[in-house]
Amino acid sequence: MDGDDPVRSTRGRWFVAALIVLGAALYVVHRSREPDGRRLPSSRQETSREEAPREGASRRASAGPPAVLGSTALAAAVLDLPVIGPSPDDRHDGPAHPHPITPRHLEIQHENGLIALLNDAMSARNGARMRELVHEVRRTHPRDSDPLQDGYEIIAGCLEAPGEASRAAAAGYYAEHRASTVRRFVRTLCLEAR
Repeated sequence: MDGDDPVRSTRGRWFVAALIVLGAALYVVHRSREPDGRRLPSSRQETSREEAPREGASRRASAGPPAVLGSTALAAAVLDLPVIGPSPDDRHDGPAHPHPITPRHLEIQHENGLIALLNDAMSARNGARMRELVHEVRRTHPRDSDPLQDGYEIIAGCLEAPGEASRAAAAGYYAEHRASTVRRFVRTLCLEAR
């Protein structure tokens, strides 16, 4: 035996290769920054995305979510905006939509806003608020292809009046609606809660 271990030499080669790759990666990251340490923008779009949240943050905070406000003035303003196509010859001077916003789009946005509020009330374990919101959803969006409204109603019942009746309703919903997106919340808040 000459004392050379083939396993050790293979490990050593892999270790050196890993160090080289790590060094190359650090070099690339270092070169992609300006001298003062900031990242260089890779495109004009990235620069505008970085500036956009700062400009719109105060506007969003004061106005509130449009889906929750339900303002008819807001809906009219959205519908009055022109639709601008993707062609470079199309005018891009001012607020516009890349595609038309129809009343159906606004209805979906409103429903999604109510569902977000329902999820917030569920996270806060506020059954009374959930019942109010379920009533609002049933009033404004009566068709319910996936019985979400029933699931939220059952969860509200479990939070307000835990007991055998609410547990039985939850078990029935859990067994029957296997594809419902609120099914897991019915399980955790009604069936597994003690």
